Amino acid sequence: MTTTVRRIVIGFCIGLTLLMVASVTVTAQQLPQTTKEHIKGAPTVTTEKREGTVVVVEGNDLLVRMSTGELRNFNVPESRKFIIDGRQLTVHDLKPGTNLTATVTTTNTPVTERTTTIGTGKVWYVQGNTVIVTLPNLENRTYIVNDNYRFTVEGREASVHDLRKGMTISAQKIVEAPQTEIASNTVVTGQAPAPAPKKAVAVAH
Repeated sequence: MTTTVRRIVIGFCIGLTLLMVASVTVTAQQLPQTTKEHIKGAPTVTTEKREGTVVVVEGNDLLVRMSTGELRNFNVPESRKFIIDGRQLTVHDLKPGTNLTATVTTTNTPVTERTTTIGTGKVWYVQGNTVIVTLPNLENRTYIVNDNYRFTVEGREASVHDLRKGMTISAQKIVEAPQTEIASNTVVTGQAPAPAPKKAVAVAH
């Protein structure tokens, strides 16, 4: 291959590569752009107290008679701490007869997951509230549009009734999904049972 031919081939390859890059760039700019927002509302905090008395402790199983008279069994994790008479204890340190008070603080935070999609297209057909749009990938898609929805046409707002065939339009779609984040914190305090009185020992004379 001569030097001249080699230069022509190299130049053709470079030009083809630049054309492909340019095409990808234009396509990427025309594709719908999606953003996601995590919007938190004002939290509400509730506090609840539960009282009971230890009946049985075996391993990590704790049987408690609640103040309502109900017997409840709890499988207590090793990480759970009990503040008994000011001392920090584990479930293995509890004794039958220990009075427990659990203070449960729950925080509920409303959260809205908002997804906003902005895309462009060209009006292919429009009649009444029905519009068919040619998307950047050349796909035609049909939409039924509310009267109060607004498109953007050349920087101005337009309703579906303002659209005409051939117009390039920009549209925004917002989807909101309400959720609730729940955070709970439990503090357990209590009093150990009083020690049994020592029996008097009779002394023989």
